[in-house]
Amino acid sequence: MRWRQGFMVEVAQALQHLGLKTCPVCDLEDSFSLSHLPALLVDGGFPPCIDGDSLAEERDGDLTFALRIECTACGYLMLFNAERFRTADDKIIVLEGVEDGGQFRE
Repeated sequence: MRWRQGFMVEVAQALQHLGLKTCPVCDLEDSFSLSHLPALLVDGGFPPCIDGDSLAEERDGDLTFALRIECTACGYLMLFNAERFRTADDKIIVLEGVEDGGQFRE
């Protein structure tokens, strides 16, 4: 799965509007790269499988889809909660190999 291209553009614009133009570590301007793949963060952890339990079953914990932004010069890494950039029920993730319109690429 990957971020929908339109969502990535919206996020990049929102971050620039919020003032994220210069890396706070190396001070280089316009050096950020937004990953097209979501970073999954799990709070609370998942216990190991016991007695045939599947990892797909509900567990205690919180799953966050994060935007991964990295400075291409120094490697400074930031994660942002994707839900903060989402509007209502907008699709923000598509399957790998699928265009934003829902069609598979050949």
